[in-house]
Amino acid sequence: MNIISKKLENGFKVIFAKDTSNPLLCMQLYVRTGSAWEEKSEAGFSHFIEHLVFKSTQKYPDNSIMEKVTFLGGQINAYTEYDSTCFYVTLPAEYFDEGIEILAEIAQNVKFKEEDFRFEKQVIIEELKQFQNDPEDFFIEEIAEKYFQQNSYRNPIIGNFKSLNNAFLKDLKTFYQKKYVPGNCFLVISGDFQENILSNSLIKYFGDWKQSKLKTKLSVAENFPSKPKIFSIQKDISNDMLAFVLPDLAESHPDSHALFLAYKILAIGKNSILFTRLFNEEKLIDNLKVHSFSGKNNGASIILIMPKKKADLHKISTIFFEELSKLRYFGIDERKFNEQKKELLFSFKYAFEYVESLASSLGNEEVLTTYENFLKYPEIIGRLTKSDFDKVIKKYFRIDSLYVFHTGKKSFNKESIKKILVSSKQIKQFRVQGKDFLETTLANGMKVLFKRVNGKPTIGIALSINASQLNETQKNRGINLMTGGLMLYGNKKLNHDQFLNFCTTHGINFGISPGTEATTVRLKCFREFLPMSLQLLSEVISYPTFPKDYFENLIQTYHSNLDRIKDYPHYYALKLWKEMMFGKQSNFLNKEGTKSSLHRISLNRIRNWHQDYYRVRNMSLTIVGDFDFPKTMMNMDKLFPAQNNDMKINPAKAIIFPSSQRFKKREQNQNQAIINIGGFGCSSLEFDKNTAFHVLAQIIGGDTNSILFRELREKKGLAYSVDFEFRSIKELGYFMASVIVDKKNEKQVIDQIISILDEIRKNGITKEDLEKTKNYIRGQRLLEEESMLAQAHIISVLEATGFGYEHYLKREERLHKVDLGAIHKIAEEYFKEEGYFIHVLS
Repeated sequence: MNIISKKLENGFKVIFAKDTSNPLLCMQLYVRTGSAWEEKSEAGFSHFIEHLVFKSTQKYPDNSIMEKVTFLGGQINAYTEYDSTCFYVTLPAEYFDEGIEILAEIAQNVKFKEEDFRFEKQVIIEELKQFQNDPEDFFIEEIAEKYFQQNSYRNPIIGNFKSLNNAFLKDLKTFYQKKYVPGNCFLVISGDFQENILSNSLIKYFGDWKQSKLKTKLSVAENFPSKPKIFSIQKDISNDMLAFVLPDLAESHPDSHALFLAYKILAIGKNSILFTRLFNEEKLIDNLKVHSFSGKNNGASIILIMPKKKADLHKISTIFFEELSKLRYFGIDERKFNEQKKELLFSFKYAFEYVESLASSLGNEEVLTTYENFLKYPEIIGRLTKSDFDKVIKKYFRIDSLYVFHTGKKSFNKESIKKILVSSKQIKQFRVQGKDFLETTLANGMKVLFKRVNGKPTIGIALSINASQLNETQKNRGINLMTGGLMLYGNKKLNHDQFLNFCTTHGINFGISPGTEATTVRLKCFREFLPMSLQLLSEVISYPTFPKDYFENLIQTYHSNLDRIKDYPHYYALKLWKEMMFGKQSNFLNKEGTKSSLHRISLNRIRNWHQDYYRVRNMSLTIVGDFDFPKTMMNMDKLFPAQNNDMKINPAKAIIFPSSQRFKKREQNQNQAIINIGGFGCSSLEFDKNTAFHVLAQIIGGDTNSILFRELREKKGLAYSVDFEFRSIKELGYFMASVIVDKKNEKQVIDQIISILDEIRKNGITKEDLEKTKNYIRGQRLLEEESMLAQAHIISVLEATGFGYEHYLKREERLHKVDLGAIHKIAEEYFKEEGYFIHVLS
């Protein structure tokens, strides 16, 4: 792939990465400013500007940028990080000129209006409240503030209440004029383009952008800690959290890649040392994550641990120190080291799969060093030696540089942790451990569909089983999730560790997704590894061993997850609303079931469920990519042999018990109200109505400049978060509006949502909204086509649930038929206030 860069006369840099495999283009505008480069009085300004630029520019007033991109079938968004702000647009390649013009407007011609400023300020303050109500986000922010003393990575990206309340419009305008200059920005363009034509557009829209002298805040150097510290932060949450914080390095540091590899081996991924020990072996935790606070500057990495509800925090800490010390003193063997390097190279290769991921990889590297270093990544990783690895773990994984954090209701014995720290420092030894399309049904009853996409190195494989939560009764809810989850933990040929190592070694992404109407096994691999990936699929599906220790661990994890949902207000509010709609015992409610139903699940029942439902005649296999059809088909019968026809199955049926109450409110002492309003809709078998309802849902509250977004957020500034979704199965459908607001605006917003839906019921929607949304959906489908796995997954589920590939091919035909009349009929039939279920969590 040819990747080059050029600079305009004003110093504006453009990076080009050509990929002609799909008529799609991604353009990402980067501004070299984020929260780490703000003055104290400017805290949160980068993020504030990111919000404001969409409101009004010289050519696109009144938030019409989003309207324009949606109408072109594209999508636009932005994000702010510590070292940069990025605005990105992905759209069909034919609209390259419009995409460049839009980003030029954002960079040069923002109109700062007092009214927009006031509204957006309130929205961001609500966003900050929501951020602080999330236990994990709150914990991470507390850690950064206490770990760093001078380092700018201690500053939250969103800012703080003081800086936001003290901000004036003129301050934001000055910040924009100071930071948004050619020498402080660059553009990455990835996808299908002609460079000479593209260059003309770049000169047209960015050529007159005037350079100005840039005043950059100096980075603050801060030494890593030289003495360990322990903090305990009391917070009323269901399950406690632990965090272990160690130094991390700037991307430009010569040790940075070796140190990232060390973190990966220690804590990133299911084959990491800590996950293997704490989750698989000791069964003490539900999850483990790593958050990095580094980039242009040195920083820290947070190893965040979610213990099981009754887990021994002291034991978890002991194991962490033990494994950290073992790694420091003894490292890992050469084979494991090379496997982990290979996995990094697989990740690098996957970055070229999508135009957006490629642009992001190039852009992020350019922010931190230079984009050429991304292209040199295989060479850089190839040069890493085990000696490099051993040096960094001894230098940076030191107990003296470690901070330990705890949050939750449990008491945390800091003195006992100090004793472990001392003993860990004294440890000196450990014991080391055909055509473009083919569709057929095999003799065994399995449906098989091959689809060729030329030129892509990756293959998407999806095997969907006609088994789901809808086959469950009230007594065995959660058994399908348990069966699917446990299948990944070993089969007759490979145990769990061997399975993970096999996937890592060959760059195979493997997962199981229990959906509402079908369970899908999903694989992504490279073309050369397709035969062994299908062999692996066969072994996982046909010969699982369901090990008892992992069974007990998963039961505890799902149990903890059900408890933990109360800590996350948005998800808890959604759960309570669904219980109103469908009933607490409904198998349509969730895939996890209840704590009592999980307790009733046994290994024997899981084996019986697998024997009854996970049969080849109940499966549909789809493979999408550039591969040899005849050669692949030859092995199908051998991989998936026929089985006897004795099946004891419970037909799929949604068990629902709608509440007689249509309004419920639950107080939870929050400073925000989460409002959910919705009702029943059409089923997925009503093809035309179903398509029209999905379009209407997008118009009302989807990713575009939706009606709820315009009315509640933009015009009235009442809500930060607005959403409207429609979902359906073969038996029924439902719709739901979801809004997060300040408590004092609760009644006003409920009335407003009902009024908006009533207005649509009476008068319909505009032709402009309809055409814009249909174009947006077409653009999203084009993005979807970029992923071999996404295509395979959709087609496989359609086959398993009886809709078939023809239904997939007629998507555009159904979308084309959606007109104003069809939309109006949907609203007239379903948007009736007496049919609404309303729930408020505040």
